[in-house]
Amino acid sequence: MHAKRSHERKRQAGPNLAGRLGRAWEAVTTALALLTAIYLILNTIGATRTLLERYVVKLDGQLLAAIVAVMLEVVLIAIYQLGRQVRGVRDTVAAQTEDRIAYNVSEVLTTLDEIAERGRRRERSLDVLGLTLNTTWPQILAWLTSHDPPSHWRIRLYYLDPDFLAECGELPADWAGESARSQERMREMLLREAGEFAQRGIEVTLIHYACVPIVHGLRFGNGAMFLSYLQWSEAGKIRPFNFYERIPAGDTSVRASHYRDLLENWINRAAYRSSGEWNSDMAAAELD
Repeated sequence: MHAKRSHERKRQAGPNLAGRLGRAWEAVTTALALLTAIYLILNTIGATRTLLERYVVKLDGQLLAAIVAVMLEVVLIAIYQLGRQVRGVRDTVAAQTEDRIAYNVSEVLTTLDEIAERGRRRERSLDVLGLTLNTTWPQILAWLTSHDPPSHWRIRLYYLDPDFLAECGELPADWAGESARSQERMREMLLREAGEFAQRGIEVTLIHYACVPIVHGLRFGNGAMFLSYLQWSEAGKIRPFNFYERIPAGDTSVRASHYRDLLENWINRAAYRSSGEWNSDMAAAELD
């Protein structure tokens, strides 16, 4: 957590330094443009032109050409900086107006295809802090075993411990059976596909945990994140919210940073409240 926050501070310091350098350059170019304009205006007045030629510099054709060249360069740089600022404002407005809500896991998991097609290899990771994974796992399985299967992915699936659910009085009792069935299906698949996954560089880790996940969701290696929450029903029972809040990969706002820290906090809690993990490498070893 400390290393992540240090990295976040460095990432935020980068844009701040660039902003300070940009403002300094704007001040220099503005001052240069004003001084040049003042000089040219004064040079049109006979009395001041004599003083300028005697104590500053005499304006001739070569100097005038040099001044025009410098001013043209300043104008071009100013136009380029203005274009960058306009693009930055446009991107910010687009990020604020885009739909930040996903209503089902299918919408969320389209990010897997986006990373597989355009992302870097280091971005090919997925952490799922789930409930029973009753609906999430079949869709991840379909993606892993598709006709155009992915390669070089690290996937960590956190799900509620069936034994914990059977004893917990705050969560629905039928979740225990769902979680147990999901666990069985996931382990069977990992045993069956262990060799294939090893060849494709796919690592899937199953982690069951024992705590109430008020905050849960999915975290992708490119920085994109989807959060959801538990809520109380009118009957006094806990049930999931029916949407995921989306934090885009490129969102570096303070709000997004806090949400990333929040989900990481709950993932760390689930890992702490886990009694162990089981992954595709272990499945391959069992087959050997």
